[in-house]
Amino acid sequence: MTEAAGPRPASPEVSLAAQRDADWLQTLRALVAVVEGSDATAVEVRRGSLRIRLRRARPGTTSVYAVAPAASASVADSTSSLRPVRCPITGIWYDAPSPGAPPYVQVGDVLGVGAVVGLVETMKVFNEVTSDAAGIVREVLAHRGDLVQANAVLFTLEPLEGDVAPGHFA
Repeated sequence: MTEAAGPRPASPEVSLAAQRDADWLQTLRALVAVVEGSDATAVEVRRGSLRIRLRRARPGTTSVYAVAPAASASVADSTSSLRPVRCPITGIWYDAPSPGAPPYVQVGDVLGVGAVVGLVETMKVFNEVTSDAAGIVREVLAHRGDLVQANAVLFTLEPLEGDVAPGHFA
């Protein structure tokens, strides 16, 4: 007589990856709760390859930037001179501050480091996404309403030489 086939246990690799994802997400949620309950304006936590940075841009809002261990790969693409601007967290992408407003960034715009390029809605919180490099926008890859994953490429920039002031220049 044979035994009925029940659910098979997940492979050790799958279980380890799921646990790692759950660990960083649990850490992120706990940190957001602590910061929201305090008067802190900025917090950065590093643990191994996990880096979480929280910043309050305006009263009542919190911007969350998290890099999970799996997302710590090099941002440079060796086949192109264009530099990617990546999404720091998973969520719904918004390219403008409100439905009728023009997009933060369009092809041909010149960006400085720290320029706001869009918003990602995660857990009903809108998080500003900023450029980590200066350059000219050459390609827009994310569109309003898209579900974007952490570390997904949102834009490509043609890097600028020399000093560029922080911010967005049309």
